[in-house]
Amino acid sequence: MDSFDHYNFEDFILDDTFREFVEGSNQESTIFWTSWISNHPEKLAAVNKARDVIMVLKSHTKASFGKDKDDALQHLLSEIRNQEKPRTTLRLLSSQWIRIAAAVLITIGLAWVLFNAFNNRLDTETDVVYTEIIVPIGEKSQIILSDGTHVWLNSGTRFKYPVNFGNETRDVSLVGEAYFDVTRGRRTFTVTTHDARIEVIGTAFNVKSYPEDLKTQTTVVRGKVRVESKLLENKSVLIRPDQMAVIKDPAEPGINKALAGNIDVFNEVNTTAITSWKDQLLVFADETFEDITIKMERWFNMKISIDDDKLRRDRYTGKFVNNETVYQVLEAIKITTPIEYTVQNDEIIITRKK
Repeated sequence: MDSFDHYNFEDFILDDTFREFVEGSNQESTIFWTSWISNHPEKLAAVNKARDVIMVLKSHTKASFGKDKDDALQHLLSEIRNQEKPRTTLRLLSSQWIRIAAAVLITIGLAWVLFNAFNNRLDTETDVVYTEIIVPIGEKSQIILSDGTHVWLNSGTRFKYPVNFGNETRDVSLVGEAYFDVTRGRRTFTVTTHDARIEVIGTAFNVKSYPEDLKTQTTVVRGKVRVESKLLENKSVLIRPDQMAVIKDPAEPGINKALAGNIDVFNEVNTTAITSWKDQLLVFADETFEDITIKMERWFNMKISIDDDKLRRDRYTGKFVNNETVYQVLEAIKITTPIEYTVQNDEIIITRKK
């Protein structure tokens, strides 16, 4: 794909791969544009405007567009005129129907028209189309959902979401870790993991739910979040900024099975350290060396093992930027922690220094 730095919002609309990204119909396009948008925040306004136009066109297409694109366009224009009398006389400048529709919507210049055209069509649709993003180990990604919610995805994460949200709720599912900055709206935003349902209206929060961690952690940065355990009926808590809710899996070693699925709430947690990964910072805040190596495995896509039980329980605090290598991080840890490491068959083995 070529450089898109010169794109205005009409160019985004006319780009096939960008439309695939908005519609969620091509995973390669989704991954490319998610990464590109995260690296070009100055284009976010144009991207969001183009997304709105494409979603309006898509919703009208599903509901009533026939085979003749000119007739379809006239139908769209007729419906738009019925909703709002335009303040400027419209003039068709091109035969290319997407460019015409985009130009018409620009001329009208009313967000109200976009909102009503889109939501009226949502009321008539019954089929929900989902797309899934799989973030490889060692990588990170971002996506902006159709309602404007911004989602950061950490390494080794699977995130499933609908191309268009329904009328009553905004439902997504997560395996891994994600940071959500949810756009406030009339519909509840729900994140489902293997053992939890997290419900919000408009807020910012982090969810960490890797299967191998045997627990789901929900941390609130802004707003309020309701966390419901799927393992215990009628068990839920409401948490606020700087609080974390933790649901433990029944498979966790040493856990009392009667307490599995219970929700523990922690106050005054370090939300900056917990969410730093989305800003390309590798931060350890009084964490066990075992937890640190798990985080480093996902960050660097490298197998790491600790050959010392006591060393696994040692705690460490540190902060690194994304361009450091795994070996530079280990060398920094060696300054305060007596460790040695070797590499065997692409696996780093850490031992206590004798």
